[in-house]
Amino acid sequence: MMKTMEKTYLNLLPQKTVDYVQKLLGSHDDLQVVVSKARLTKWGDFTKEGDHYVISVNENLNPYQFLITLLHEYAHYLVYKKYGPGTKPHGQEWKQTFSKILYDLMDSNLLPETLVEALKNYAKNPRAAITTDLKLKAVLNELSYSESGNPLTIAHLNDGDKFLFHGRIFERREKRRKLYRCLDIKRNKYYLFQPDVVVKKI
Repeated sequence: MMKTMEKTYLNLLPQKTVDYVQKLLGSHDDLQVVVSKARLTKWGDFTKEGDHYVISVNENLNPYQFLITLLHEYAHYLVYKKYGPGTKPHGQEWKQTFSKILYDLMDSNLLPETLVEALKNYAKNPRAAITTDLKLKAVLNELSYSESGNPLTIAHLNDGDKFLFHGRIFERREKRRKLYRCLDIKRNKYYLFQPDVVVKKI
């Protein structure tokens, strides 16, 4: 049901890619894209609801993060339709499908060169989480924060510093190997953060 795509959804994409995405997804009458509130554990997901399919993508992503996440979930949709529900979520069928989607996007000349270079390597063997590819993750962060200077990350903070992340207040505690242990103040619960996660100090 791509015809139900709202203007707010279109505005979350990089402007140059709007027509491309509409053409790519617009022929699927059984597919709906919705914008979700920020989620700590994922950027997007794909589900089957009755006789139609739903892709959700977090509203707090920058335009290029939103685009790549949307296409990640779109690959799940194509795999489900072609191979059925028994297929591994991020198996070879998904990898091949998502890889082709990414190479087609790179050939469209709609992306910044720095992102194309990062995607070339990632597309060879796409992983379940975009953030596991540190080069791609760094480029996506740069595209988000390039206008405001270097982004502030967890690694820049000191133990005891408080920061805002996805609308929630955390306090950085000790470093455990490569990750930082941080306390969610309101929930009194600990989470592990990668050092390059971008935050706002408070």
